[in-house]
Amino acid sequence: MTLTIFGSTGDLSLRKLFPALYNLYSLKKDADFKIIAIGRRNLSHHQFIDMIRPKICEYARLSFDEDIFNEFSEHIVYYQMNLTEADDYVKLNGFYHENQIEAQTFYLALSPRFFHSVIEGFKRLDQIERNNVVIEKPFGINTADMIDINHKLMQLFPKDHVYYIDHYLGKEMIQNIKTIRFKNALFKNSWNHEMIDSIQISALEADGILNRGAYYDASGALKDMVQNHLLQILTILTMEESENQHEAQMQILKKLRINQILLGQYSGYRNEKDVDEHSNTETYAELQCFIDNERWKDVPIYIRTGKKLKKREIVVIVKFKALEGSPSNLLEIKIQPTEGVYLQFNIKKPGAKDQIETVQMDFCQSCVEINRINTPEAYERLFEEVFHHQREYFSSFEQILFSSSLIESIQKPKPFIYDHSIPYSLTEWVEIPHNY
Repeated sequence: MTLTIFGSTGDLSLRKLFPALYNLYSLKKDADFKIIAIGRRNLSHHQFIDMIRPKICEYARLSFDEDIFNEFSEHIVYYQMNLTEADDYVKLNGFYHENQIEAQTFYLALSPRFFHSVIEGFKRLDQIERNNVVIEKPFGINTADMIDINHKLMQLFPKDHVYYIDHYLGKEMIQNIKTIRFKNALFKNSWNHEMIDSIQISALEADGILNRGAYYDASGALKDMVQNHLLQILTILTMEESENQHEAQMQILKKLRINQILLGQYSGYRNEKDVDEHSNTETYAELQCFIDNERWKDVPIYIRTGKKLKKREIVVIVKFKALEGSPSNLLEIKIQPTEGVYLQFNIKKPGAKDQIETVQMDFCQSCVEINRINTPEAYERLFEEVFHHQREYFSSFEQILFSSSLIESIQKPKPFIYDHSIPYSLTEWVEIPHNY
């Protein structure tokens, strides 16, 4: 097996891809693989290995082992080339022949502005149709660009050899949503407008945009997070049970209506590197949505995401309708950084005749060491899916296109300025304290 990573010296490769590949190697120690790490920098093999070592130490899920890392690094070849030079792809083709590399997986860990050059370069590689290609979001600069990129890929690769990756689909608790919904009568039979008052989806970050100013200023929170990651969560939460998950998600997207929107920008954003000094790009987005079908009639679904906030977390909170004289039941699905499930329900207060109090069942999956050891990171799972030609945890292009068009159709209000906390909101957000 051969994996060629275009953009091997970028932030995504260093923080996510190589740590995930190191984890997979540590667990399986499969000697029959090779990683071709492509980059523009003039680096020797040893210089590249020295570049990825500290990142694997910091970001790998498994403990760093120098001997295992040295074995792992022997499977990596650093290859320098200019992605926009046609002749460099001819040379790359010769390199593949010299090393007897035939069918493989290409991974485009790149800005979408390079996609066209790389796809054009693929035409200079022999038997390109035998390979797989994995593309990272954003899948194009805009909807029209996505259509163009997909069209060009379909001319080179069979449809089932193209993987559009949304790493959120590889997260343990997002995969667990379907089990919670469909394998518990308690929730399966009450997952509708008659029983549910509202749904809240939060994806919050304490950091700012870090070194991603050029990319982020052209996208903003809506395209960076809502368009892909959070709409994936929303559709999995609300779709019908089906063997065809992509089709079930599409049915939700087609009925989704964005009713209200609130945008913000953190104080100091315009002073970040590569950001326009007059930028109105949003770093916070909050939406109120409805799904216009029978199951979700009149149930508000709130989405919020933002940077430079007080905490880092991804959670879903389902608020059930309150019965007369009693508080609402709450279900929280904790996705990141803590993984687990919280349930709040009502009991009679001990010793009192008619007084009700709330109690909680709080399961922290990631607090158990054996669970942390045995739970693969999202990119580990998704690499395994590609290597075994599985597609369940990848986006369909139809979903990508529809989501992009939906977000582009939004009339964006001018963002307000915030400093770690949001001064306005479309709803009263449920905040659940935990003991860990």
